[in-house]
Amino acid sequence: MNKFGGYPRFLAIAYVISAAHTPLFFRFGWVATLIMFLLSGIVFGTTFFFLGLISSRIRLRSFFVQLFVQTVLVCLNIAVSISIVGVVGAAVLSGTSLFDAVLYRNLLGMIEPNFAVGAILLGLLFAFGVNSIGAISRKLGPGVLWNWMTGKYYSPREEELIVMFLDMKDSTTIAESLGTLRFSSLVRDFFADLTGPLQKTGARVSHYIGDEAVIYWFPKVALKKAACLELVPLFEGVLTLRSNHYVEKYGFVPEFKAGAHIGPVVATEVGEVKSEVVFHGDTLNTAARIQGLCGEEGHGFLVSGELANRLESTGYALTFLGNRLVKGRVKEIELYAVRPI
Repeated sequence: MNKFGGYPRFLAIAYVISAAHTPLFFRFGWVATLIMFLLSGIVFGTTFFFLGLISSRIRLRSFFVQLFVQTVLVCLNIAVSISIVGVVGAAVLSGTSLFDAVLYRNLLGMIEPNFAVGAILLGLLFAFGVNSIGAISRKLGPGVLWNWMTGKYYSPREEELIVMFLDMKDSTTIAESLGTLRFSSLVRDFFADLTGPLQKTGARVSHYIGDEAVIYWFPKVALKKAACLELVPLFEGVLTLRSNHYVEKYGFVPEFKAGAHIGPVVATEVGEVKSEVVFHGDTLNTAARIQGLCGEEGHGFLVSGELANRLESTGYALTFLGNRLVKGRVKEIELYAVRPI
């Protein structure tokens, strides 16, 4: 997966919205209607795609400042997109040049001040509402807000998940060397840089434990595209790109180890004061034990045989290391080391 992998999705959404207002142009003929449909979709799809790339890189300390900045960016994006579509559309429908000053004077003359003010306020309100929901959902994690609203995990339910434990290497030694505050800053940067790989592979985070993240995928997509394997090299790539930042700030580039397993997990919502969806079951214990074997086995990424045998397509070499008995299990597990081909 690459950073442009989401572009077709933005285009598809833009064209669905464009189709809703396309009938407004029927009176100008089918050629004009088709042109406006294609133009609206490509402009809104492209501008919102790049807005998404920009917004994902903006990290501000205050939640409200972040929300305000993103709301302004959305409004500006809508204004620019509408202007482009309006000007080009008017030029096509009237048969005039884009560089004709009369065209722009006529368009400005068609704008009612009261309508413009109302449209701006409505746009701000809409953008603020959408961004508020999006920001809260982002803070809680993908799907969490919807699951709470629908009560999906109000009662315990069993699901099959791919679970990964990802942990910073030598964290105890690093913490002693850096001190508490600088180590906490390192962990913050470390997990902030994990965000991109998580989003690109469709992963979700169950919770963070110190310098360790418990990550999971639903098997339907992750098995077919080997997304659970792709996360590791993607994250390694991000850390490499950000190596100068880490060296300048901390004196080294952090490394990590990961272990993954697939199996049934019981998920349920717990707590009334601070609600949280928690996972229980042997699958989590096994994934954690597999990650714990990385040091002993001399590999940075290990997976179980159950997971390795169910991957439908992969560009990775899976090396069988033998059977291992891990704490908490009666039966041995097949252990595989993973590396890109």
